[in-house]
Amino acid sequence: LDLTHADSCPLISDTALPISVMRQKLSKMMYERSLNQILQVLRRIKCLTYGMFLITFTTLVLYLVRDVMTVHLISQQASFPVRTRPGFAAAIQMEFHQECSPQQNIIFTKTHKTGSSTITNILLRYGEVYNKTQLLYKYPSSTEYKKLVPERLLTGRTTANIFAQHANFDHSFLKSHIYNTSKTFTILRSPVSQFLSAFSFFEKTKLYPADTFEESIKLFFKSHGHDKYLTESWFCKNCGMLVNANSVDMGFDLEGYVKADDKNKFVSNFLENAAQTWDLVLITEYFDLSLVLLKRRFCLQFEDILYLRSLERIKKERVEEPYTLAKIAEMQRLDIALYDYFNATFWREVEKEEGIFEELAIFQKLNKQVQSFCVQGSRVGYQGTYANVLSPKGRENFQCVAMNTRCLNFIRLLEARDDMAVEPDNLDQIALEYTDPDSLNLNQVKHMDRTENVIDLAYKNRFRF
Repeated sequence: LDLTHADSCPLISDTALPISVMRQKLSKMMYERSLNQILQVLRRIKCLTYGMFLITFTTLVLYLVRDVMTVHLISQQASFPVRTRPGFAAAIQMEFHQECSPQQNIIFTKTHKTGSSTITNILLRYGEVYNKTQLLYKYPSSTEYKKLVPERLLTGRTTANIFAQHANFDHSFLKSHIYNTSKTFTILRSPVSQFLSAFSFFEKTKLYPADTFEESIKLFFKSHGHDKYLTESWFCKNCGMLVNANSVDMGFDLEGYVKADDKNKFVSNFLENAAQTWDLVLITEYFDLSLVLLKRRFCLQFEDILYLRSLERIKKERVEEPYTLAKIAEMQRLDIALYDYFNATFWREVEKEEGIFEELAIFQKLNKQVQSFCVQGSRVGYQGTYANVLSPKGRENFQCVAMNTRCLNFIRLLEARDDMAVEPDNLDQIALEYTDPDSLNLNQVKHMDRTENVIDLAYKNRFRF
């Protein structure tokens, strides 16, 4: 044992102490040393905790600064006021920001049973949020209008920014009543699918009662000598909004086609003219992708193209016999030519858009989250279609309530509000016609705040997916 420094060691300097006492002193020293080591570790953990807190706080501040700068940059580069508060919506919008100006003036050719009511709802909301005027009919309008005439237009408004209602397409009329620099677009659906949907929705089974949906369609074919349709006659009884409806909506001249010597040339000329007239043609079977393409071409924001399902039937009728499907396709041959032509152009346009499928995935996540925020359930609605039941928070947000409002009701509320011929005393009576808590009412159309961003609300307290 080296006792050179024994005087400095309390255990060794006093060699007269018993062994037991020395052991106690040694244990106490080891305990104190261990305690000091534990305290040092705790101090280091405390320092690390403070460090992690500072890192987290700094990260949150950086996110906030980024979001503020995002809104500032978008506001500088866009020609319309940005409605998003610093938050998720502004940040995600910046990820897909384009150097462009949003389309101010729009003509939408509303086709039958193609998802066009959802598009119209988007355009009605777009007009309300950005203070754009709609080219409307006088209150109360009718969905049966086919021909556009000045006498039917809203009192006190002969020109507007947007047209998105049913009418046989009249390019010259619309160009004269929609402000300059307008863009025109429409949407088409697979003609056989469109026929089946229209036959069910417009309740043609009541005109041709049978044991099954398919038998009702067969009875429709047998009843009117349709073998002469488009060969000797352009007229087709009970075919309105059903047979070749999309072609008619887009202004195709059925009578001219029947009388034409070269029918193939007649169709070819129509398709060529249509390609020059419509700036964009969307496809129902690729609905979400179509909306993202519309967003890019018209320089919209994600919030502008959100939607809730509308007029979707609960019971979807099926036809399986090849003969019946072939017969439908034969009658729908004009719409098939139209659909095939623009389905091809649609995919050519998609191929030009770099990163569009990544943007599609983001949009679908956003729309799903917004739907979860706005909707808490469903019920049977108009003509056996789905009707959403809004959540309490959804009923407080303009976008949620507006998305859930049937197009015809939405349009008539706008007509009642904007038609100078409607007397103020009549507005109270009109208001009583629209009391559904899950749809817009007259007071909301007149006064409800449009600036609250539904994407931010849906992703409240979240920074990213």
